[in-house]
Order: sequence, then structure tokens, then C-alpha cells
Amino acid sequence: MKKMMAIFIAACMLAMITAAPVSAGDRGWATTGKVLTGFLGLAILSQAIAHSQPYPAPAYAPPPGYYYPPEQVWVPGHYETRIDQRWIPGHWEVERAGRNHRGYDDDDDYGNTTRRYWAPGHYGNTEVRVWIPGHWEG
Repeated sequence: MKKMMAIFIAACMLAMITAAPVSAGDRGWATTGKVLTGFLGLAILSQAIAHSQPYPAPAYAPPPGYYYPPEQVWVPGHYETRIDQRWIPGHWEVERAGRNHRGYDDDDDYGNTTRRYWAPGHYGNTEVRVWIPGHWEG
């Protein structure tokens, strides 16, 4: 668009020069104005031609950020203690009552206040040691 406008202005200035031909009798500022108008038109036309590009100017973007991968560290193998739920099978248990009705310990010969009972199977928490092999972390 700028190029077309500059060419149009230069053509108009050249047309003005040719509209009033210079005669030998013109003196002073009239001749100087016509010559300067010609130089001005050539300057505008040369700037329009010199700065015209068939493609748009390149747009520059900042360089992309750098990615540094995390540092890798070797973790040696080790044991860990974990809590695991396991099935505990049913079994017989012995329960002591402490003291008998006469106030003596159960170990005496006068009476046995211990009793056996069946504890049914159930799930319970047990501690398990697990080997964790060595690996890279990062």
C-alpha cells in the first residue's frame, strides 16, 4: 500500500512539472521549485522501491527454554518393614482366671480355674520384611 501511494505521489509531481513547461524566460524561484519538485519525487520513488519486499519481514521469537533432565541417583537394595493383612487360622487358647474363689493362685492343688477355648480364624495385621531391589531414582 505504501509503495502504491509513493508511486502515485511521484506520478502527480511529475505531471505537475510537465503541465507547465519550463521556458527560457523563467528565472529565479519558479525554475528552482520545479527542479526541487523533481528531486523530491525521485527521492520518494527511490525510497518506495528500495524498501519494498515481496514477503513480510521475519518475526523473531525468543529462543526456547532449556530442559535439564533430573539427575539420576542410584538407591541400593534394602529391606523394608511393611504391615500386611494375613489370615490367622483358628486355634485353641488357654485362659487363666487369676485367683480362684478362695483367694489362692491357680497353681495350687485346690482348684483349676483355667479354661480352654477355640479362637476362630480371622484376618490380622502382621509385620513383613520385604526386599526392595536397587534402582535409579531421579
